[in-house]
Amino acid sequence: PVTYVWLAGFYVFFHVWMNLLAELLRFGDRLFYKAWWNAVTFEAYWRLWNLPVHHWIARHVYFPALRKRLSKAAVGFIAFTVSAVFHELVIALPLKSGHMPLAFLAMMAQVPLVAVSAAINARVAGTPFAQLGNYLFWIAFCFLGQPAAVLLYYVHCTGVLYH
Repeated sequence: PVTYVWLAGFYVFFHVWMNLLAELLRFGDRLFYKAWWNAVTFEAYWRLWNLPVHHWIARHVYFPALRKRLSKAAVGFIAFTVSAVFHELVIALPLKSGHMPLAFLAMMAQVPLVAVSAAINARVAGTPFAQLGNYLFWIAFCFLGQPAAVLLYYVHCTGVLYH
């Protein structure tokens, strides 16, 4: 059920709300996401699912850090960390749970999955198992990660374990 709620929320926000705002404000660029559901690596997912945030992070964090002559791996980690901080703010402020950074930790836990999914994709590309990374994404993110995050926030916000 959590995955269905997340997908419905994604549709309502990115497809309905953002396009309605774009229409009202006469905003010409209406590409808010690409086919993230087909991503075979976690890196591809993070590049495809929220294009306005991806472009902002690339413009204001990634490319300026590259100009400082840092390695691409270090710059990617910095950009991902900044994105994780902003995701935490978006979730923690409404839930008043800033002292327990679950969204930040959940995003940072995906850093190894970026490397693992890239290695898997490199190994199975062009074979009948080319979609293996997509299966890994759906299992890890939507069937394990999202429900676990909702459960942890529920326990944290309601204090169920503390009574």
